[in-house]
Amino acid sequence: MKKLIFFAIVSVSSMIVSAQKKHLDIYGLPIDTLKTLVQKHPKYFEHLKNLWLKQPEKIKEDELMLLYYGSVFMKNYNPVQEDKAVERVAKQMAKFDFQNAIKEGEKLIQVYPLNSRLYLLLGYAHKKIGLRQKSKLYYKKYGDLIRIPLYSGTGKDFQKAFIVRIVSDEYLILNQKDLELIRQEVRYHNQMPFDVLLIKPVSKDNKRMTSLPKEKLYFNIYLPYFIGEHKTYKMVRDEAKRKYKFENKK
Repeated sequence: MKKLIFFAIVSVSSMIVSAQKKHLDIYGLPIDTLKTLVQKHPKYFEHLKNLWLKQPEKIKEDELMLLYYGSVFMKNYNPVQEDKAVERVAKQMAKFDFQNAIKEGEKLIQVYPLNSRLYLLLGYAHKKIGLRQKSKLYYKKYGDLIRIPLYSGTGKDFQKAFIVRIVSDEYLILNQKDLELIRQEVRYHNQMPFDVLLIKPVSKDNKRMTSLPKEKLYFNIYLPYFIGEHKTYKMVRDEAKRKYKFENKK
């Protein structure tokens, strides 16, 4: 039974690896080229990350774009874990525990420096405790960061879909556009995964909808769905190997 579980995990991982071989351009840059850049010049991307963390005013917009998308090929990219970690901060804020939310959030920034939602939460938390100057700094970083996926497309169809490194950025883009989510579904187009969101303008009153809206926004989720999930399954596979003491035969 243990072997069956293990080989099932390996099989799923293999399927995901094979599904990764797809073409995607981001701001005109092929995703494979970006991957090669990260792998061949890791020190450069570490430099960009440190610049973004410590001296964000010195990082250029095109460098921030490379960092935002290049982060998916850095070793700690795991959108599932990232979302769970940031959600802890959101839950603390929901309880009005802003001090602990700030403490936790500022630790997480060192681990997940490209998480847009984290900067938004910290901006709001600092504002609530009266630290307006620091709040402005976090809001500024949030604005600079969310512009990267926001201007990656128009979201009007599959070809012009927004390209996100993590699914939570989809909802931040909706917020930027004053839109509400009605329904969400995963669709495939040319073997590429997309989140298709049925949306409407944010309600100005409490009136119920009399008909279902028709407007949609398209998000390309290749990065979190295939690259991110593959890393997640790889972690599960490695954990299974450790737990059940399986070893690959040479």
